[in-house]
Amino acid sequence: MQEAHSIFKRLYSEEPYVDRFLSDSAGAVDVIIPIVHSNELWRKNLISIYREIPVNRLLLGDGGCIDNSLDVAAKFPRVSIFDHKEYKTLGYSIRKLVEQVETDWFLYLHSDVYIPAGWFDGMSAHCGQYDWFECEQQMVYLVEYPNKFAGNPRGFGFGGTQMGRKKAFDAMLHEIDDDFLYRNEDIIIRTLLQKKGFAWGFVDNLFHYHQNVYKNSPRARKITNFSYDVEVSPEEDVRTNIMQIKGYIKYLAPTELLARDVRDFYLPKLLYKEGMDYSAFLQWVKEINPAWLPHLPSEHVVESLRPGKISLRKIAREILRSLQVLIDRALFSLSRG
Repeated sequence: MQEAHSIFKRLYSEEPYVDRFLSDSAGAVDVIIPIVHSNELWRKNLISIYREIPVNRLLLGDGGCIDNSLDVAAKFPRVSIFDHKEYKTLGYSIRKLVEQVETDWFLYLHSDVYIPAGWFDGMSAHCGQYDWFECEQQMVYLVEYPNKFAGNPRGFGFGGTQMGRKKAFDAMLHEIDDDFLYRNEDIIIRTLLQKKGFAWGFVDNLFHYHQNVYKNSPRARKITNFSYDVEVSPEEDVRTNIMQIKGYIKYLAPTELLARDVRDFYLPKLLYKEGMDYSAFLQWVKEINPAWLPHLPSEHVVESLRPGKISLRKIAREILRSLQVLIDRALFSLSRG
């Protein structure tokens, strides 16, 4: 199921409020949403929730809301707000909200989701098949950021809005043929003008909003992926990594995929960037879920790899050891024909 383009038009257009519960109360469900903040589409998301879902009650866990999300939600019917400010984690807030559920089935939603037409009926069709299930995500990014990166701190705006003197162009337009200028015209035109002695400039106290949204194209330039970087405080980075690692270890049995996630992604940040007390961490693992211990590096290995303790000789030795393993595997394969 995919919402017809453009979802942006629907997100920002007025639509009538419809409360499905009033015509379909027999299939009503409780909806839980833990919340500390929302976005500018929160009211529109609630309208979609009440339109598509027969909401028996909307149960909100107030984790210390920092904006007007609760005031917005309070204008909708059958809303109950629970004080979760003293709880430290999202998981515990979810637990306390689920304990308040009175319907046989319920929905756990994030505050930043918009429910498309037919979603609830489509999900409900699987209630006889699963006990807890979810669906695909159609990502909607509404972000703005300066188009700068390490290789271009200043000096190229990459087009979109430019201003030029016609006389300057008269001196070089004859050099532009109908051949290869496509998505490179900003650099080429700039260079051709400079070669003729004209001045190129970059105004760094002004900007325009350059949109990257879906549009029909004869060249099938469909957006399939998008990424962006978020500046996170050191404190939040540490908290996130600790929560991920300890959450996995306390609640889940180790698998190679989870162990690799811990070893290769979260653990190095805490060990080598934050100076984690690894001995105390291993003791905690031993007490909470010792099945994880064989999947974690030993204390000796961790200490030998901390910054300032890695020698060139040790690096060379590890490289040679890895090469020897590869050679042994290759020889074994050859010996078997």
